[in-house]
Amino acid sequence: MSQTEFERIYSRAPWEQQVGYCRALRAGDMVFVTGTAPIDEVGSGVFAPGDAYAQAARCLELIERALRPFGTDRTRIVRTRMFVTDIARWAEFGRAHAEFFQEDRPTTTMVEVRRLIDPAMLIEIEADVFAPVSG
Repeated sequence: MSQTEFERIYSRAPWEQQVGYCRALRAGDMVFVTGTAPIDEVGSGVFAPGDAYAQAARCLELIERALRPFGTDRTRIVRTRMFVTDIARWAEFGRAHAEFFQEDRPTTTMVEVRRLIDPAMLIEIEADVFAPVSG
């Protein structure tokens, strides 16, 4: 892939078509994962309503799943951005983040937002990944 080409992957999220975005995009050696909400396995509901830790863990699990088609994983994530609806619960969100990354810690930002697309969502996470193209 040349530096000017993009590779996109999509999920089944209904918002992708409505809003006009992709799940993740490779641009050269970088992969960008769109804001990831705590969606359940069916894709139509919110995972673990009210549970800040479980929702953060779910977002991170979905981010790693989005990286697989690009042949990379959590160890290559260089930055996360956490958008939370209640910053007072920072320790719950942070514990899930710390457990997920362990020693492969990225840079991160956590900011409080007024609300997310579904009122039951407590967090949404974006990720930037350094994943050099082989060959």
